[in-house]
Amino acid sequence: MKRTEGKVCPVCDGRWRGGLAAPRHVADWSLLGAAHQQAMLAELGRRIHSGASFTVGEIGGHLVFRIAAPDGRIAPRLVTGGQDPLFAHLVGHIDRSDHIDLAVAFALESGIALLQPYLSDLLDRGGRLRLVLGDYLDVTEPAALRRLCDLTGAAQIHVYQTAGGSFHPKAWLFRAQDGGAAIVGSSNLSRTALTDGVEWNLTVAGDGAWQPVRDAFEALLRDPQVKPLTPEWIDGYAARRRRLPLPRAARRIVEDEPPLDRPEPHEIQREALAALARSRAQGQSAGLVVLATGLGKTWLSAFDSEGFARVLFVAHREEILTQAMATFRRIRPEARFGTYSGKDKEDGEVVFASIQTLAKAQHLRRFDPEAFDYIVVDEFHHAAAGTYRRLIDHFRPRYLLGLTATPDRTDGADLLALCGDNLVFRSDLQEGIARGFLAQFRYFGVPDEIDYAQIPWRSSRFDEAALTEALATRARAQNALEQFRAHGNGPAIGFCVSRRHAEFMAGFFNAAGLRALAVHSGEGSAPRTSSLEALGRHEIDILFAVDMFNEGVDVPNIGTVLMLRPTESAILFLQQLGRGLRRSGDKVLRVIDYIGNHRVFLTKARALLAAGDGDRSLSQRLDAVADGTLDLPPGCEITYDLKAIDMLREMLRTTDAQDEAEAWYRVHVLRQGRRPTATEFARAGFDPGRTGHGGWADFLRDMGEDLPDADKLPGDLLRQLERSRFASSAHPALAAALATEGALPESGLGAAIDARLARSGHPAASTDDVAAARNFWRMTPLVRAGDGALALARPVSPPGKALIEEIVDWRLDGFAAAETAPAVAAEPAAPFIASPRLWHEYMREEIPPLFGATFSPGNWNSGIVKIAGGLVLLTTLKKGGLAQGNHYEDHFLSADRFQWQSQTSTRKDSARGRILSGQAKGTVHLFVRASKLRGTTAAPFLYLGVPRFRSWEGERPITIEWDLQAPVPAEFHKVLGVPAL
Repeated sequence: MKRTEGKVCPVCDGRWRGGLAAPRHVADWSLLGAAHQQAMLAELGRRIHSGASFTVGEIGGHLVFRIAAPDGRIAPRLVTGGQDPLFAHLVGHIDRSDHIDLAVAFALESGIALLQPYLSDLLDRGGRLRLVLGDYLDVTEPAALRRLCDLTGAAQIHVYQTAGGSFHPKAWLFRAQDGGAAIVGSSNLSRTALTDGVEWNLTVAGDGAWQPVRDAFEALLRDPQVKPLTPEWIDGYAARRRRLPLPRAARRIVEDEPPLDRPEPHEIQREALAALARSRAQGQSAGLVVLATGLGKTWLSAFDSEGFARVLFVAHREEILTQAMATFRRIRPEARFGTYSGKDKEDGEVVFASIQTLAKAQHLRRFDPEAFDYIVVDEFHHAAAGTYRRLIDHFRPRYLLGLTATPDRTDGADLLALCGDNLVFRSDLQEGIARGFLAQFRYFGVPDEIDYAQIPWRSSRFDEAALTEALATRARAQNALEQFRAHGNGPAIGFCVSRRHAEFMAGFFNAAGLRALAVHSGEGSAPRTSSLEALGRHEIDILFAVDMFNEGVDVPNIGTVLMLRPTESAILFLQQLGRGLRRSGDKVLRVIDYIGNHRVFLTKARALLAAGDGDRSLSQRLDAVADGTLDLPPGCEITYDLKAIDMLREMLRTTDAQDEAEAWYRVHVLRQGRRPTATEFARAGFDPGRTGHGGWADFLRDMGEDLPDADKLPGDLLRQLERSRFASSAHPALAAALATEGALPESGLGAAIDARLARSGHPAASTDDVAAARNFWRMTPLVRAGDGALALARPVSPPGKALIEEIVDWRLDGFAAAETAPAVAAEPAAPFIASPRLWHEYMREEIPPLFGATFSPGNWNSGIVKIAGGLVLLTTLKKGGLAQGNHYEDHFLSADRFQWQSQTSTRKDSARGRILSGQAKGTVHLFVRASKLRGTTAAPFLYLGVPRFRSWEGERPITIEWDLQAPVPAEFHKVLGVPAL
């Protein structure tokens, strides 16, 4: 960054907007290299196509071309097509314009598809579009009209109804800060006419030259034959076009145009589609699919939805909705789409809506619960929020599909529950790379010198202004440049925190001789689509982006991802990583990631290394990185600078068994920006009623939550709810009903219990269960009975009612798990996801996801767990601390042979016994650990693979000898007690 008289060069700083600047800080043309000279000349040529003039000068010692607005004296330019296609000229004008008017005789889908990304960019940056096209000879394709209706923002689309007459204009009018231009000629909106066809189009620039075109367009808009284009008009036009044969001339135009290729699902998507079909065939009405970024989860939903008439697509960001609409349009070119903004209720076959709008009660009430056959909720890792629960509780589709690229099975505990605990399919990043669908990567974790302790932390994120002030500095930009030159390769995307940060970085890299652009949603941004294309053609070296390209955007084959900002979300981090993973030959993506002195950076490391929630799990993964034993997909590498890994270790907290719950809690708050619910806490493997702090409310208060004083909460009732062994779900449901209503007539207890159970998706209670619940609470001092009614002995404050509801939700969730689980601790049906890795250590809660299952303490604290397709054995060799009767004779006979003893209730002719011996179909997976604790914290299990049954003896218990899949490596012999033979 150059300075003039103590001031930063306004050109390098990105503040100069008067034209075209040299890509680095030089004052003389001869000081630029040939590559930069050619790039500047090419861009200058594009600028002056509009008729603009330029002068050469310098600002603060920085070479610039000042662009002057054109006037009517500029000579017209003729574009003849073929080797000089109109499309390239249109793109240049669209990118510079803030207002476009267009009149054209007809449009084919191929032409609109070609222009749509550039027109969307215009509208996204606040530009305006007015378009009039005709129905002359019915050449215009309904699919083209549908695409035009998909445009959002200030787009006014009209149709000229010819009524048997003629309509032949082909004219563009561009208005921009440099004065604009007009193009009049022969090209209609088809790919052929815009690209390789021989078409003559005359470009004129300057107000005086294109004023007649503007006047003619304004007159055309006032013509009574011009009508707004609406979905209803398209429906009628499409019906007419189907009913009446096209005239020969029109038919020839349409048939000669090459059709758009219809996308087809790739292999992993086909597997997911088959799994979804099986799910529905088995009677499931909801399911979750996990696909890594880059494997096409939105495409999957579009393919899977084809058999359903009415579809709702819900996401948390407008950008995702826009991209989803474009994806669905490729699959349903003739379908009627709608977007729900809260103002007008669209009646499209496919409706797109943001969760923030749709989940509000006043909006949900506008939709019949059965309005949609198929609902897609994208990025389902946000589903723990109550907004998603309200939406899912309201609608009754034939199928609900949840999609995520980065599931978090503990923080997002409601994830599977909202999809009926049905994990339909999963293909993660490792599988995508191993199967060749995603590129290999080399990750470099480098130390960040910023002191993040000095940056305010508000609402689960850094203050943007303060963070920008810290990041947009010459010292850090210089470090980023050095890291890029040391580790980067090929075109790059750098993710920035703010518009100012992106423009600062682009200016700095340009001044250093690199070709850089800043892309964001504000004024002065480089055009998104054209910039991406230029990056793919290697015409620029790096794009600095803000809230762009994180998800759902087709990014060209970039070679480097530069992560210049902290990411508070593991989801966002993996999405940004995924932007560079498009497979291209033998490409290996380079990832340069800054590691700072704040615990939020542990989130990125935890996501990258697939570590669990606790610091212990991450510490083990970092150990594996340091000693080179971390299991990665083929061709991938993860390298941390020594200082960076030291920073991560310093932020890790050593926890004992009790503190593990506190550590998990803190990580959840950091990731989600809110505290976990009792249900989420329980699903992570902890007991909300037994935290070592007292009850759940005491734990929350000790963790810093703002709760009323203990004497203002119904402590006795909360403890009763937390610790009682209820015989049925009616017991906690009745407590919740009493807290809500205050008093209930005994004759109405059943209805009140059933209403509360229905809210949580439980069946109605039996008469016996209602009676048992009534008798249970009547016998406690917490409830008083009299005059044929039950009431709480003390009134409950609103905060107390909220806590009661939360605890009841948790207890009911436990009953749901028990009601759906078979007698032998079976897991919900789910496909085998990905084999665990031999000799790899897993915490207990990390094991269920390996088999498509969900962790719950009731199932997975057992030594043998039934899963879909077999059994999982979880064996602790040293039984200290286990209950009497649970001491089994488990030990190694040799490095390749293991003796295991079943529970005392297991018989040889039982279902489990037949699987263990191989008499019944099923695979046995063996996990072993030396003892329950490693130091003061829970120890992980070592995966020993799939053992082969050798022999057995005894009955209740059974003692089995297994031949191991492979001999135990020598480094494990001592800790596991493998005998030396």
